[in-house]
Amino acid sequence: MNSLDKTIINLKVSKNLKHEAQELADEIGVPLTTVITASLKEFVRSRSLTVSAFPRLKPEIEKELGEAIEDYKKGKNTSKVYTKPDEVTSHLSSL
Repeated sequence: MNSLDKTIINLKVSKNLKHEAQELADEIGVPLTTVITASLKEFVRSRSLTVSAFPRLKPEIEKELGEAIEDYKKGKNTSKVYTKPDEVTSHLSSL
């Protein structure tokens, strides 16, 4: 793409958001323009925009949570439930 194929988009965002985005872009070594362009390309490619009132977990966290739930259902990697302080003391002393 040559410079004649480009256009300027002006958008307003909070100073804090711009600052955080700029820092992250710098951290991964790309210009903020590249981040915005990649986001627009993904929007056009997928023809969708995900907006949710509920926060989403990162996919890797969702996977770990799913594995932990499966372990719990199987009784694997779980701790005993203690109802009395002396049970906890006894357990800790045995370690």
